[in-house]
Parts: sequence; structure tokens; C-alpha cells
Amino acid sequence: MLSRRLRTILIAVFAGTAVFGFMKTGFLVESASAKPAFMDRYNRDPYAKVELRGKCILCHVGRGGGERNDFGDAFEDAGYRITPKLRDKFPQFFEKDSSASKSKAQPQTTPEQ
Repeated sequence: MLSRRLRTILIAVFAGTAVFGFMKTGFLVESASAKPAFMDRYNRDPYAKVELRGKCILCHVGRGGGERNDFGDAFEDAGYRITPKLRDKFPQFFEKDSSASKSKAQPQTTPEQ
């Protein structure tokens, strides 16, 4: 049998590990909740492609969250801002003319005859 002292030490180590695990999980959840604010920056950009608005795959590999793709890394390097340099480097994510993005987002209505 384990001595009382060794058993106490093992319980303390186990409890400390469990507490640290819960704390770490809490921090991960908190950091993940801040990401939609970055998506809003793309969504509000006048050159953003309508079909990519609200899509996590714009910045992330796979279905979203987790590992960033090249655009996500460049967006971070730009201070989480959409800049002309970022638009030039990733033209596949932006319209050439801001009016094209606006007209797709707000379709023109024709008067009924």
C-alpha cells in the first residue's frame, strides 16, 4: 500500500492537473469567441466578394476555426485590417470594383409593369 504522504502528493498532483486543464479549456473557448469580429471586418469591406461573406474558410483551413490559411496569416500580419496591399495580394477574395460588390449585395429592383 501507498504511504499516506505519497497518496496525499498524488492526489494534489492529480487535482492540480485537473484544475489547469479546466483553466486552459476556458481560455481556448474565450479566444475562439472573439473571431467573428474579424469576419465582420471582411463583411463590411466594400470590395469583399458577396459569396465569401460569413465564410470561415476565408481565413481558415477546412471548415473554419483552427489553423489559418495564407490569407488568414496575412490578415493577422496586417493587424487584422483589410488593406489595399492585402486586396492586391489576394485578388480572388475581392471585387475589382466596389460597386460590383454593392450591386450583388443589394440587387436592383425593376418596377412592375
